[in-house]
Amino acid sequence: ERYISEQHETDAREHRYELVKKLLAKLPESERTVMTLYYLGEMTTKEISKFLGVSVHTITSRLQRARERLKQDEELLVQEVLGGLQLSASLTESIVQKVADIKLTPPVTGKPLLPWAAFGAAAILVTLLLLGLSNQYLSRFQKPYSFEAQSEPTIEIIDAAIVLDIESKPDVRNQVGRAVATDKNVSTGNPQISNTVLTPTAGADFSTFSTSQWTQTIAPQTGPIFDIFATSNGVLYTVSSTGVYRLPADAAIWVPVNIAASIKGNRMPMAEYEGTSYIVATDEIFASTDEGETWRTFCSRPKGQVIGLIVTHEKQSDTSQTDIAMYLAFENKGVFRSTDTDTHWIPFNNGLTDKRISAVAAIGNTLFVGTNRGLYRFDSDAWQQLPVAPSEAVHSLEVMKNDLYVGTGPNLFPLKPSELNPQAIGQTVHVKDSNSKKIFRSTDLGMTWTEITPTSKSSFMRLPSGIKISVAGEALLVTSTANFYSTDRGQTWTSLGSDMNSFLVSRFSVAAVDERTFYKAGGFGIQRTVDGGKSWHSFMDGVVGTRILNLVVLNNRLYAHTSNDIIQSSDGGESWKDIGTDVKDRTLEPIGAEQSRADFPLDSRLVVADGVLYGIVPDAESVRVFYLSAERNEFIPIHGIPAFDGGVPSKNLRADTQETEQAYLSDDVEKGDQLTTILNTITDFPEVGAFAISDKTFYAEYKGKLLKWQSSDAKWKDTGLIDPGEQTDEDLTNGFKLAVSGKIVYVGKWGGKLFQSLDGAESWRDVTSSLPFSFTRFKEIFFVGSTVYVATDKGVLSSQTGAPHWRVLTDGIDQRIVIDRFAVDHTRVYGAGDTGVYHLDAHDQWEQISPAVPGKVFSLAVDRNRLHVLTQQRRMFHISLEEENYTLSHSEEGFKELRR
Repeated sequence: ERYISEQHETDAREHRYELVKKLLAKLPESERTVMTLYYLGEMTTKEISKFLGVSVHTITSRLQRARERLKQDEELLVQEVLGGLQLSASLTESIVQKVADIKLTPPVTGKPLLPWAAFGAAAILVTLLLLGLSNQYLSRFQKPYSFEAQSEPTIEIIDAAIVLDIESKPDVRNQVGRAVATDKNVSTGNPQISNTVLTPTAGADFSTFSTSQWTQTIAPQTGPIFDIFATSNGVLYTVSSTGVYRLPADAAIWVPVNIAASIKGNRMPMAEYEGTSYIVATDEIFASTDEGETWRTFCSRPKGQVIGLIVTHEKQSDTSQTDIAMYLAFENKGVFRSTDTDTHWIPFNNGLTDKRISAVAAIGNTLFVGTNRGLYRFDSDAWQQLPVAPSEAVHSLEVMKNDLYVGTGPNLFPLKPSELNPQAIGQTVHVKDSNSKKIFRSTDLGMTWTEITPTSKSSFMRLPSGIKISVAGEALLVTSTANFYSTDRGQTWTSLGSDMNSFLVSRFSVAAVDERTFYKAGGFGIQRTVDGGKSWHSFMDGVVGTRILNLVVLNNRLYAHTSNDIIQSSDGGESWKDIGTDVKDRTLEPIGAEQSRADFPLDSRLVVADGVLYGIVPDAESVRVFYLSAERNEFIPIHGIPAFDGGVPSKNLRADTQETEQAYLSDDVEKGDQLTTILNTITDFPEVGAFAISDKTFYAEYKGKLLKWQSSDAKWKDTGLIDPGEQTDEDLTNGFKLAVSGKIVYVGKWGGKLFQSLDGAESWRDVTSSLPFSFTRFKEIFFVGSTVYVATDKGVLSSQTGAPHWRVLTDGIDQRIVIDRFAVDHTRVYGAGDTGVYHLDAHDQWEQISPAVPGKVFSLAVDRNRLHVLTQQRRMFHISLEEENYTLSHSEEGFKELRR
C-alpha cells in the first residue's frame, strides 16, 4: 500500500510538473524567465533587476503581465511547484564550487551588465539554471545558459521565436563609439557647439553588437532562391541566402536542413544516386542517406562556380568492384572527376579548352556537357562536339530515361556574371538571328537529333533570351520569354503566354515532381504550378527571409515593397496581405496570352505625402505614379504625367508588352533595329533619383536636375538646381537628398551643400554658410511639422521654418549622433544609425533606446508601440517601445516624457 501510495504521489507530481511546463510555455521568454527566477530561485524583484541588468519597474511589470496571462489557480500552481523544489546539499555545493571556478572579469570601463557584487545566496541558486547541472526537474522550466562561452557573459531575454543570431556585447551606453574631432565649425553665434560625434569604432563591425532585443518580422517570404532539386521519391531541396530547406513529399511547408554548409549566394547543385542525396556547398560536398534528415561531409571539392554534379557507377579496371564516380562541372574551369575511394579531383577537359560550361547531364555512364559553343559528349578520353546547333550556346540540358533534350539559343553571357550590368546585357545580346532559340531531342545518345521547337507567331519566342527545359515522364515544360507545355515528348505544344521577367531563366533551376507539378527558383522566390504551367503561385512557406525594399507607416498600417508587390499589415507586422492594383500581379495570377507586368519592380518606391500613400515607378524617360485609394484599397494610376523631356511617356515594354509585340510585327522599321530598341527598353535603368510630393506638386531629380510638375502643367519644369556630381549614394539615388513641406523645399547636394526654397522651388538660397559645422554627405532630410531635420555624416541639424539659425542635436553628454534614417510618431522623432536607435526627449536631446541595430538601416518606421527597421540585407526587425517605457501623454503643453 505504501508503494502504491508513493507511486500515485509520484505520478501526481509528474503531472503537476507537466502542467506547470505547459503553463510556462504560454508565457513570452522574458516573462517566463522572470517568473522562474522569482519562484524557483526565490529572488526578489530587486535581486532579479540587479542580476539581469534591467530596472525593478521592468521586472515588476513582466511579473505582473505573467500573472495576468495565467488564471489565479494556474499562477498558484506554478508558485507551489516551483517554490516546492528543494536543492540537495551536494548539488548546492557543486554549484558553489562551479561558480568559484569561473573567472569573471568585469569590463574595464562603463557599468557592467552583471553586477558581480550582487551574487548572494539567491543568485547562487539561479546560477543552477545558467550552468545546466543535472537536476531532473529544472530543465523542464528554463533552458540552461553557459558561463563558459567565449563571449562576454550577457543574458539575453527576448519575446520572440526568431532573433538575429550574432555575437553579443555588453549593453554599455556610449561605449560602442568614440569621440573624434570634426572639421572646424562655422561660427553662427551659437553659445557652444559640440566638437565630438558618436561614430562606430574604427574597423568595427557594428552588426556584431548585442541585438537580442530585436525581433525579426515575419513578412511574406521572397527570394532570391539559388537552386532547387527534386529526388526520385518526390522530396525537394532548395537553397536560399538563409540556408538549405527541404520539402517532404506531399508537404506544404519547407523545413530547414541541418547542414553545416557555407552559402555565399551561388548555386548549390544537387544529385541523387542509389538512395543517397548529394549537395555541393562552397567548400565541400555533403551526403544524406535518410532523405535529408541528416547530412555528413562526403568530401572536399575544388574552388569555383559549379554548374552541375553528376554521380554514376564505374567498375574498377583491376577488380570486379563497382564504385561511384563524381563529376563536377565548373563554369570556367571545365569538368573534374573523383571516385569515392579517391578524394583527389582530376581535370577532365580534353576538348573543352576555352569553353564556358552552362549545363551537364548523363545517360548511364555517358556524359554530356553544354557550352557556349555547342554540345559535347565524352568519348574515348576526350570531349567530342555533337552535330546539334554547333554555333549556338546550350541553355538547357535534360534527360528522361534514354531521351536527351537540348535547348539552344544566343550566347547571352560572353562576360563573367560579376561583370554584367543592365547596360552590358543590352550591348552583348546578339540579334543577328532572331529565330536562334531551338529545342532538340535525341534517343541515341546524341548521334541523331529531331528538332521539336514550338512554332509560334509571338515575337517573344524570337527575342534572344534564356530557355529552360523541364522533363517529367512524357511532359515537357519550356520556360522562357515565351512559355510552352507538351504532353507527348514535344510533338505538339500548348502556348502558355509570355513572361518578360525570364531573360535569365536559364540561370535558375526548375524541378519537376510529376507531369503537372513543377517548381522554379528565381530572384523573387519559389513558384509552383500544378496545372502544367498554366498558372504559377508563390510557394515559400517555411523559407525564412524576406526582401523588403521600402517600409512606411500610414494610418496605423505598415506598408512594404517586396521586389514586385506592395503589401500591408494592420497588426504591427504579424500578418500581411497584398494590395490590389489596376493590373494583375504576374507572380500570383496565371500567365495568359496577354502578358501582365510587375506592378512595382525593384526600382519602385513608396512615398507618404499629405496623408496619402504613393507608389513611384521610374521608367526610362518618365515616371509612373500610383496613389492608394482608401475606398478600394488598391493603387490607382495618376494619368497625364509627361515624360521628362516634355513629350509623351514612351510605352515601356514592362508596361505594355502587347503593344510592343504589335510594333515588332509591323513593317515600319527593320526588325533588327526594332528588336534592339525593345532590348534597350528592357535593360535600360531609369535615371530618376530623389522624388517627393507635397500639395499635389511632384518633385523629381532626373539626370542631375531637379524638376517639378503639377497637374495643370504640360511638361516638367526645370527648377534651376543642378548637381553634376558623381552618383555615390547607396540607396540608388543620383546625389540629391530632398524634403518638401508645402512651399518649403530643402535639397542636399554632394559635398555638403544645402539649398533652401521658400516659394516652391521658384528661387533658391544656398544656406551652407549658416550651418554650424561642415560635413561631406547628407544622409536624410526630414520634415516634422514646421521643423526640418538634416542628417549628415557628422551629426544632425534642425531648424524651424524660416529661422536663420540651426541647432546641433546631441545626446546628454554633448556628443553628436550620426543618424541614417528618421521616423516620427505624432511629434516624437526617432532616429537610427550605426551606434543604435534614439529618440528626441523633451529637451531635444538624443536618448538611446537600443545600443545596436541588426544591420545597416535603410528604412525606419513606428507603428503600434513598435519601432521597425529595414536593414541592408532587406530584412525587417522590430523592437518594443512599450517594453522600454517610452510612452507619450498628450496635454495642453504638448507631448511630455513620463519618467519611470
